[in-house]
Formats: sequence, structure tokens, C-alpha cells
Amino acid sequence: MKTNSIIFALFLICANHTLSAGFPPQGTTTGIDEVIKDSVQHKNSLNIRYGDKPEAPYTSDTSSDRLLDLYLPTQRVHKKNPVFLFVHGGGFSGGDKSATTGLFQTLARKGYAVLSINYRLYLKHHKIPGASARANMSKGLRPDGQFHPAMQQAIQIATEDLNLAFTWVKQQHATYNFDLDRVFVAGGSAGAMAILNLAYASGQQILPIRATVNLWGGLQDASVIQKNAPPMLTFHGDKDDLIHVDYAYALDRRMKDLGLVSETHILKDQGHALYNLIHKEYTDTIVHFLEAQK
Repeated sequence: MKTNSIIFALFLICANHTLSAGFPPQGTTTGIDEVIKDSVQHKNSLNIRYGDKPEAPYTSDTSSDRLLDLYLPTQRVHKKNPVFLFVHGGGFSGGDKSATTGLFQTLARKGYAVLSINYRLYLKHHKIPGASARANMSKGLRPDGQFHPAMQQAIQIATEDLNLAFTWVKQQHATYNFDLDRVFVAGGSAGAMAILNLAYASGQQILPIRATVNLWGGLQDASVIQKNAPPMLTFHGDKDDLIHVDYAYALDRRMKDLGLVSETHILKDQGHALYNLIHKEYTDTIVHFLEAQK
């Protein structure tokens, strides 16, 4: 009996030590639920629905569906995961959220939760002469400061879907440990036009935008940018024959006139849609810019 009592006492001591090592002691601010939650590892997820399936004429078009791909950090870099929401290009008539996965995976390895979204492609389903980016932006800034009405409609529809994606981020922040104080939006070409409209012209109030990354996009009229607008990082080729480099200069000039943060890289002798170049040579530039926006 004495031997059994000793064995039982040793078991209690070991059990108590194990529990103490695995969970915080009573009275601390971190509870058991937080420890369990922190141990959950989410994997990258494709085709997550962030909004209702759109109605006709977008019903059977996957590239116009409200779906996103999520790339999560492979290791803990930040206490919470900063959000990098990316919108692909394609002239509002093509493209897909999977086009630049290499860049997304690299940013995830650097600690960012990357969301790449599909959205309703208005000009894919409405063939309207004169509404393309080439027709509106290839010659430089428009004297009247106005895009074709169908181009404006395409931007507005993309912005509406971006708002839905923002709402999804806000609703899911606890599940994926999103940092709602560090939400960045980025896009290329038409996608850049959408995120610029969202950040500087739409007046959205869903989430604060900490900064934008503009890859060869533009606003029809940079004067819509107002004081207290988020910082902007821009890349644009000086030989871009689709969206003229003057759009980058106009954005940079307006931001700096207002005393806002604007970092602009004009890529010498380069054209449009330079995603491989950005991934290869400028990923660290992007991360450095984002990390500076505290």
C-alpha cells in the first residue's frame, strides 16, 4: 500500500508539471482558449467565397465570381497577420486571381496574409467600343479628366466587390489572425485602377487602408485624392503603351502636393504588366515600404 501511494503521488506531480508547461497559470491574461487558437495552423486555401454568387451575365463565369485565394504566413513573423489584398489586371475583361502566385507565396513567407480576388469583369460581358484602358489611357492624361462611362462603370463594379472582400476580411479576422490595423491593398493595371478608386475616391468605411501598392494603374483624375489619404507605392514602366506613365507622375505629384507619402519607381525602358520583374527584383522594396507604415 505504501508503494502504491508513492507511485500515485509521483503521477500527480508529473501531471501537474505537464499541465503547467502546456497552459498558462491562473491569473495571467492569456487563457487556454488563446493557447489552443494560437496552435492552429491554417493552410493556403483556394476559391473561398467572399460574397454571393453574382447574377447574370456573370453567373457561369468563374473569373467573374466572388472568390478569393488565401496565402497564409508559413511562420510567425508578426503578432497578427498583416493583410495584403491583391486585385489582378486584365482590362476588366480578363485575368484571374491565380496569375501571380509566385509573388503571393513570397509575401506569405515574409509574414503577410495574401488575398487574391476574382471580381465581376464588366467589360468582358459588355463589349463597348471606346471603353478599354488602351482607348482611354494610352495617349496620356485625358484633357477632360474623364474616362469613358463604361470604363467608369467597370471600375465601380470592381470596387463594389472589393468592398465585399473587405467585409469578409473583417468578419474572418479572428479565424485567420488578420491584423485589421494593417490592411494593404494592391493591384496591377485594371486591378490597380480598382484599388486606387477604393482607397482614394470611394469613401469606403469598412476598414482603414494602411497603404496601397499601385502596379501601372491610374486614376482618371488625381485631384480626387484628399488629405489624410493612405501612403502609395507605385511602379510604372516609362514605355508602357497601354496605361501611359503620365498617370504615375500625376498620382505622385498630387500626393506630394498634399504632403502625403508617395514612393514612385519609374522603370526605365519597360512596358506594361511587369509582374515577373516585380517579383524578382522589387519584392523586398514592397515589403520595406509596407513595414515602414506603422
